[in-house]
Parts: sequence; C-alpha cells; structure tokens
Amino acid sequence: MQKRRFVFWGVCIPLFLGAWILPHIELRDSFPQANTVLEGAPGEIWLEFSVVPDTARSTFSVRGPNGGVETEAVQWDEEEAPTFLKAQVTGEMPAGDYLISWVAAPLNDHGGRGRISFSIGVKD
Repeated sequence: MQKRRFVFWGVCIPLFLGAWILPHIELRDSFPQANTVLEGAPGEIWLEFSVVPDTARSTFSVRGPNGGVETEAVQWDEEEAPTFLKAQVTGEMPAGDYLISWVAAPLNDHGGRGRISFSIGVKD
C-alpha cells in the first residue's frame, strides 16, 4: 500500500507542477489598443501574444456599429513575428464603437479568449 501511494504522488506531483508552469497565452499588445479613440479607420489590426499561438485554434473578429467588419483572413508570420496575428481591413469602418473578439491557444495547451474595445471618431 505504501508503495502505491509513493508511486501515485511521485507521478501526480510532477504532472501538476509541470502543468502549472506551462506557458499560458496572454494578450501583450494590440493595434488598436484597448479603449483608444482613433481619428480614422485602421488599415490593419494585429494582436501580440505572450507565446506563439497555434494558428489552427487562434483567430479574431471585429464588430462595429454596422455589424461585422470585413478583413482578409487572419495571418500569422512564423519567421518575422511568430507571436502576432494580424489582418488587413478590407471593409468600411465608419465612426463608432468597435469590439475585437479573440480566441488564442499556444501549441499543446489550453487557450484564452478576450475582447478589446476601441472607437473611431471623436468621443464626447
């Protein structure tokens, strides 16, 4: 019985500690940044993460006062900027409030999600 407990704890504790220190993905920076007011529509939207995202499970979308904003497919540049997801804006972005919703996951780990709000035009 003692041997079973030792094996159990000898296996579980390292697994728990390993999972606890694995890199979890966090949003580090973005353009536009959260709660900013832009004078005009951005030509590109990008998100920078704390670790390299798994591109099969990571994306973002943008919604504004007229619904979804058209963008090119979300891209990832493995060589130059591996922690960035970006998309060119192809649709119109009139003045108003916008919301970027993102879902991202690092390779072999659980992901995260979040939202960034920003505005275009003059705020009172």
